[in-house]
Amino acid sequence: MLVSAAICLTTGLCSLFWARGAKARIARREALIIVASAWLGCSIFGGIPYMIGSGFSISDAIFEATSGFTTTGATILPEIEQRLSPPLLFWRMATHWLGGLGIVVLFVALFPALGVGGKHLFRTEAPGPKTDSLAPRIRQSASALWKIYLALTFLVFSLLAIAGMPIFDALTHAFSTMATGGYSTRNASVGAYDNLAIEVIITVFMLVAGTNFGLFHEAIRRGPRVFVQNTEFRVFLGLFLLVSAIIVADILSLVGGIGNAVRYATFQVAAIMTGTGFGTADFEQWPSLSKSLLVLLYFFGGSAGSTAGGMKLVRIIIVVRLITNELRRAYRPALVTVVRVGQHAVRPPEIIETFAYLMVFLLTVGVGGVVVSMLENVDLTTAFMAALACVANVGPGLGEVGPTDNYGFFGGTTKVFLSSLMLLGRLEFFALLTLFVPDFWRR
Repeated sequence: MLVSAAICLTTGLCSLFWARGAKARIARREALIIVASAWLGCSIFGGIPYMIGSGFSISDAIFEATSGFTTTGATILPEIEQRLSPPLLFWRMATHWLGGLGIVVLFVALFPALGVGGKHLFRTEAPGPKTDSLAPRIRQSASALWKIYLALTFLVFSLLAIAGMPIFDALTHAFSTMATGGYSTRNASVGAYDNLAIEVIITVFMLVAGTNFGLFHEAIRRGPRVFVQNTEFRVFLGLFLLVSAIIVADILSLVGGIGNAVRYATFQVAAIMTGTGFGTADFEQWPSLSKSLLVLLYFFGGSAGSTAGGMKLVRIIIVVRLITNELRRAYRPALVTVVRVGQHAVRPPEIIETFAYLMVFLLTVGVGGVVVSMLENVDLTTAFMAALACVANVGPGLGEVGPTDNYGFFGGTTKVFLSSLMLLGRLEFFALLTLFVPDFWRR
């Protein structure tokens, strides 16, 4: 870890020396370049400890670091406890926590001299179709988010320790839970503890982490009613309860009673819906209905402004509202309709952005599955689920990348390609794809 830190420090100092005297101007273009460069840099330099401390290949190290920072939770390790030392385990779990709320958002919170550039950086990295400021100044917004994030992480850590989880494991799993990451210090993930209290705590806080963090800040001022008033939160909670109830009924005869069915179904639904990817059961052995519902949750994800993966539910709500309006216009063509999410009227540019995002998401998953099937001799389920799990930042999939499997059998080229899919999904595509538009580089 010290050698890795020295390499990063040396590189940083050389970069500062090379850029001395440059104007500190951060407009929209510079913000896109900074965010993309920061995440690419973390994916590369974050893998150095794995290469030095555990003999990872370059592709394996990049994959594991990218999966950590993007909170995907996919791993190349079949034997985590045997392969990684405690410092490496801590680093692996800490990458989740740092990447969960955002590396650049943390930078904005810590450095006050960014001015308008901080606003561009914040909005470029923060997940969701729009990012409302929580405070008059963007640095205060970033600081407020990180304070909430830190407080919730400490609460999870305390509860897990009280529930009987070892202190080291409690801290590292708190990192992974609040970041909706999915890495664990155990080969069998959370299922290794076989502790109902631990599973309930993690289930609850996976849902908390999948909620818009801005609501917690608003609730401090206005009270808990803000959650009930928020349309996206109501859909998020309602979808969780509905899918859990269906899966409970579907697996009831397989798991030995209603208690176990509720225990496994709620945990797995929360883990997939938020993109955490923890496991307490091999859901690949569940009936087709349960697996189909879980696959749908890969696409839906959690709330905008959370650490969850997927498309974000607010986008799904916008599309459903638009389709509903168009159905009404089919028999009332003169009807003037407005797409609303709660009291907010969605502007036409936001609708276009939403559809563009959804199309890019689906296209990336489709092309990603085809590329994986070209590079590897795997079945279609494995190829497309690997692509979907990486783009949605969930981690476990189906087929050979199921909840009890890993990504270690893929070749180096495939691992680097899947790492790029994780970055695209985490930065919601446009922050990276914009860099490949020739006009972007013209003055």
